[in-house]
Amino acid sequence: MGTGVQLLLVLLLVLLLGILVGLWLARRSRGYPPLPPGPCPPEHKIPNHLGEAAVTAQVAMRLVGAPASGVPLAAGSSGAPPSKVIWVDHGNEVLVHLDSTAVQILDRIVLVSVDLESDQTGRTPLVCSFAVGGPGELGGLIAATDDLPRGLGSLASCWGRQLQTAVWSSLLGLANDHAAERNLTPRGLAASAGTLHLTAGKAFTQAGGGAA
Repeated sequence: MGTGVQLLLVLLLVLLLGILVGLWLARRSRGYPPLPPGPCPPEHKIPNHLGEAAVTAQVAMRLVGAPASGVPLAAGSSGAPPSKVIWVDHGNEVLVHLDSTAVQILDRIVLVSVDLESDQTGRTPLVCSFAVGGPGELGGLIAATDDLPRGLGSLASCWGRQLQTAVWSSLLGLANDHAAERNLTPRGLAASAGTLHLTAGKAFTQAGGGAA
């Protein structure tokens, strides 16, 4: 093979390499073409992180409870939830002012205040305090609380435990609904200043494959 032919082959090889390198650099600078848009996931009504106003609205809505008649409120009414309800327990009654519900979220602490009213005490707030884990901690769905809510002693001794149970059940219901709309299991409820954090994941399973 002559020298001229060899030189021509080398030049063609260099040219081909140059073209390939140029195409690679051009593709890298422009980036890959975007993927065609897929179906948008459904909007989650309950986000992973909720501020105090959002938690207040959720708790107030859930404190309505079940009517004594057993008929769900949605079946007999429409529009906004009631601003107050009457709780009945062993013949005792108390008026719960749902529109007074206020939530303050501190570092690992959730405070929930609700005004209760009875003939003997008048209207006065009771404050439930729940100590939970912080974001990223393994607190799960467990909280520590006082023996009774803070507030008027006579009202707290009569209705404090019921209020604590109702408020905590509301927070757990919020965690359950948050997980359910993602087809997951609730894993944690944590608090940092001004924010409630909800986490969910797949259900734990035992070695034999049954749900834990």
